[in-house]
Amino acid sequence: MLKAFGRYSTILSTSALGSTILYYSTSIKSTIMERAPVFFVSHGGPNLLEDKEKPGEFYSWFGKYLKKELKPKAIVIISAHWQGSGQNTVFVDTSEKPKLIYDFYGFPQRYYEHIWDHQGEPALAEKVVGLLKKAGINAKGQEYGNDHGVWVPLKRAMTSNKDIPIVEVSTFSHEDMPMHVKMGEALAPLRDEGVVIIGSGSSVHNLRLLWSNMDKPSPQWVIDFDKDMEKAACGSIGKERNDAANQLSKHKAFRESHPTAEVQYSSNI
Repeated sequence: MLKAFGRYSTILSTSALGSTILYYSTSIKSTIMERAPVFFVSHGGPNLLEDKEKPGEFYSWFGKYLKKELKPKAIVIISAHWQGSGQNTVFVDTSEKPKLIYDFYGFPQRYYEHIWDHQGEPALAEKVVGLLKKAGINAKGQEYGNDHGVWVPLKRAMTSNKDIPIVEVSTFSHEDMPMHVKMGEALAPLRDEGVVIIGSGSSVHNLRLLWSNMDKPSPQWVIDFDKDMEKAACGSIGKERNDAANQLSKHKAFRESHPTAEVQYSSNI
């Protein structure tokens, strides 16, 4: 989110993507879409809610794009801050009115007092569970709520959201990238029903090095990983894209970018 860790943008995710490519920058490119698009976004902390610089500018655009142009039937969002269990279990939030989970620490009290007029959709959540099970993934529904990887970026994008239901899905609990690709492939049919799929994480997430690089130019390893991650998501299609995404865990800058990889998982979905 901060200057030292590169430009702020969103790229499309990998395996659920199909053939649509959308990219947000200062010059917005658009394309005619037959299927709902897939996004991977960096969400940051709750201070994003008040951000008026480039991150905030992106989310202001994103909210308008969702509500006025895409007008999806629902959003299915995979959060970096909710992990499954074991080798093959993921969770799906089935709440009708998801509670907000304030899973961040050391911020001013006002961030813990936020409310939001959003809703879930239990019927869609059960459909998500069914699609994942059909693909051999042990999906379980539970009333979890929305952690900050969901409600912070989406509330920054849409201050009020009474019309677009949101269903949160966990990642797996491990770093098996091909299994996350498989999860994306299982969810892809939702796009044909007007459901937008979002992976919420971060292209770079090294909090220790963030503080030591505060307000400095982006380190070269950040630039390299960010560039290659964008290339993997947007520079190819089909199996070639999936293979490129799976190889990111072998990137020379992967561990500097992700000491733990949970915020990377959702980009493979």
